[in-house]
Amino acid sequence: MAHSCAIVARTPCRLREPTPARRTKSVALIVPARGSQSVATMQTSTHWGSAVVVDPRWLAGLHQTNTTLRRTRTALKVCVAVLAAGCAFGATLSYRQAGRIEHLSHQMREYRKSARDSDAALGALARSHQSILAATENAPSIGTRSWGHRFTVTQYVPRSPAYGKDNDGLTSTLMKADPEARIVAVDPKLIPYGSSVWIEKLGWYHAQDCGSAIKGYRLDVLIATTHEAMDYGKQERFVIVVPPEHES
Repeated sequence: MAHSCAIVARTPCRLREPTPARRTKSVALIVPARGSQSVATMQTSTHWGSAVVVDPRWLAGLHQTNTTLRRTRTALKVCVAVLAAGCAFGATLSYRQAGRIEHLSHQMREYRKSARDSDAALGALARSHQSILAATENAPSIGTRSWGHRFTVTQYVPRSPAYGKDNDGLTSTLMKADPEARIVAVDPKLIPYGSSVWIEKLGWYHAQDCGSAIKGYRLDVLIATTHEAMDYGKQERFVIVVPPEHES
């Protein structure tokens, strides 16, 4: 029985061929005409050569794995970016904290120094207070005109070429300039001659001399040697002045 038409279908496969030549498997199907009762005859041509057959399910699995890996890579990139930002923020915060700690440490050192200075000042004030109390107790008589103040105290010697014509070994009240007499030079406008003067840490002296540089709250204590005067220098001391009786 003759066939009225023939349809040939080709089904290509994906091949992994190392060589340029490709060989395909072709399947020829002879389909009988409509209304024919004959059985289709299938003719197969097999020319495989070195072709590799790939299972589509395996390809689908590879595609899904590749998609999962890409998503994982994207997630890892995001995690790395977040971690880098966190590290940068942590480094910045640590730097600022280190600067703040250094500032606080400097302030603590300053506070400790201030506390030590305050302790020393309070100790000196306490000792001065005790000395003042002892001086007032030992004073023979402190009249109502007695007073106290802080003075700048220096020291001088009985004779020196720098005194010029006044280098005669006498005080301004014509007393002998003897360090054993415990004489102090004062400003007569502020402290009358003959006053008893108590100087913190030095004791009682007699106001029996003056000087061109001794003005206001300045005192100059008579001592024996220039070396002592240089060592003493200029110091601030609390002073109690007791005017003579005829001035009280």
